Amino acid sequence: MKKKTSDFSEKELLEKILSILAGKEDSPVRAKQVCTRQLYSNKELMDLLQVKDRYLKKLRDNGYIGYSREGDKYWYTQDDVNKFLHKFHYEAFATNPNLPERKGGDVW
Repeated sequence: MKKKTSDFSEKELLEKILSILAGKEDSPVRAKQVCTRQLYSNKELMDLLQVKDRYLKKLRDNGYIGYSREGDKYWYTQDDVNKFLHKFHYEAFATNPNLPERKGGDVW
């Protein structure tokens, strides 16, 4: 027998929501749709960005990356990561004007 929403504690409800968002559990509303939203823990994001915990804390504290928090657990969505990467994206510098211009599909 399934628990009703009112039978869950706040912590159990949050864990259920996080597992649905992480794709580990089927959503009761969208059971047939694939959840494309990725959720990262602190450790997973540190591994993904190849940074230390101190640097990730600095990014959070300075407002560079968005997050959700439950107690001492931090969670980051793919959207948080995309916004962070977009903020610090730089276009390539101009190339040497003496180089031949490359047209689409040309091979050097």
